[in-house]
Amino acid sequence: MESSAQPYITFNNGVKFPAIGLGTFAASEGDCRTVVVDAVLNKGYRHIDTASIYQNEGAIGDALQEVFASGKVKREEVFITTKLWQDERDDVEGAVRRSLSKLKVDYIDLYLIHWMCPKLVWEDGENFIKNTPTHKVWAELERLVDAGLIKSIGVSNCNVQSIIDLWSYARIKPVAN
Repeated sequence: MESSAQPYITFNNGVKFPAIGLGTFAASEGDCRTVVVDAVLNKGYRHIDTASIYQNEGAIGDALQEVFASGKVKREEVFITTKLWQDERDDVEGAVRRSLSKLKVDYIDLYLIHWMCPKLVWEDGENFIKNTPTHKVWAELERLVDAGLIKSIGVSNCNVQSIIDLWSYARIKPVAN
């Protein structure tokens, strides 16, 4: 695929999103460098999708640095999506900064709440649900957009009821589910 042939979708905030991307869910740390470098430099992919839970952000960051160092593709030409996992909801900014560090970039193009469900915790022989309310998580994401660390925010694997609730209080509306 030539990058000029890449179809784009324009989000509700005006950001252009490459409709075809490389999902890295099944890519191991060892495979990421080769796969990402080949996809971006040789196949024309301009969207890389990962998540902290995939445990491959560091390898993707290394691969992207190789791509950018080649001079053939600039950072602003590659759209990077990553996601907040359930156990990161208590420290959204910390999670974003860890992803930025691993990916070796100054901003994330699209940051998603990976699942809108609470975390089940086993502690002292008992199960309980630990849940930072989504309105608090979302407010933190909005603050990080304002700070320039994230360009767009959204959700992943979210049901209609949760989206409607989110829309009722979101200052910055989600761009994707």
